[in-house]
Amino acid sequence: MSTGIQPAANRSTHFLFDHKVFTVDGCRFILSKTNDEPVMCMKLGKLDVEIPIEKLSTEFGIQPKSFDGQLLTMAAKGLRYVREIRPGDTIPNELIDGTASWRVDERHYNVAKGRLTVQLVTWLTGGETVVSSPEQLEQVVEDPNTKARVHEAFRMIANRLSLAGDPEEEIGLHIDMLAKELSYIEALRERALALHKVRQGLETAHRIYKAERMVKEEIVRMQTLSLPPIADLESRFAQVDAQTGEILAMLRKFDQNISYIREMRDDLHQSLLPWDEVLDGWLTVTVEKSPELEALMKRTYHFLAKRYSQATQWRLATRPAPK
Repeated sequence: MSTGIQPAANRSTHFLFDHKVFTVDGCRFILSKTNDEPVMCMKLGKLDVEIPIEKLSTEFGIQPKSFDGQLLTMAAKGLRYVREIRPGDTIPNELIDGTASWRVDERHYNVAKGRLTVQLVTWLTGGETVVSSPEQLEQVVEDPNTKARVHEAFRMIANRLSLAGDPEEEIGLHIDMLAKELSYIEALRERALALHKVRQGLETAHRIYKAERMVKEEIVRMQTLSLPPIADLESRFAQVDAQTGEILAMLRKFDQNISYIREMRDDLHQSLLPWDEVLDGWLTVTVEKSPELEALMKRTYHFLAKRYSQATQWRLATRPAPK
């Protein structure tokens, strides 16, 4: 890549460094596997070298307030949202405008929109409708009676909020925006539910290796270590659901609630991201006595022991609701 001055528009959205050190072969930013510290990796001959980002400025004479210095700070923050950053990559959207830098499927949007639709109908009728499965939500949304009630709810909410212009159209746009933001929560919820595959796999492995004392003890240790972080995630999803469960309150403090949803989205995403190290293995492995399963359990034991030792004090990471 060029080391000259780049156009301002590009430099505001991409990691376009000036210093030649960022053109070295293999240059990239990651979280160190040793201590999760943000580091820059590069190749020096046959060696793979890691340099903590906080030491790069002094090592290569980069002024902290220079553009490169600011990009280094941005790279360290960006590793909360992506696993790796290379020179020339786009700066994560979370650091630019607050939107997510990763994508969700249409089904996640449909689930979020369905939940909001149920909230609208529930608010209008004063009853309580509990719908959990995506299929049920889709049926509710497409029901002609539901659509009629939603339009009626739009009118009533618009009157409550004293909206000007075309209030029903404005409410509809806000609902769509909320559904878009909440679709990321639904995608993360789906990923978090997949963690139960790890728990189920360990339970099955415990039965398979019951005659091998050392292996069985390691499995018990993994079961013990994995329970608190998974329970903590479930608690945080419950918190989001509780804080976003009243549609009128969501619309009355719309901007504050969008900020709240994004903050929780980032918090949940950062908590789930490390699980990529082992989760896909448990989603595809056949849980039977085999070298493949034993290798996966070894990786899982190392992962859990490193990140979730019992010395960690687990507690619900609460976020204040918008006032």
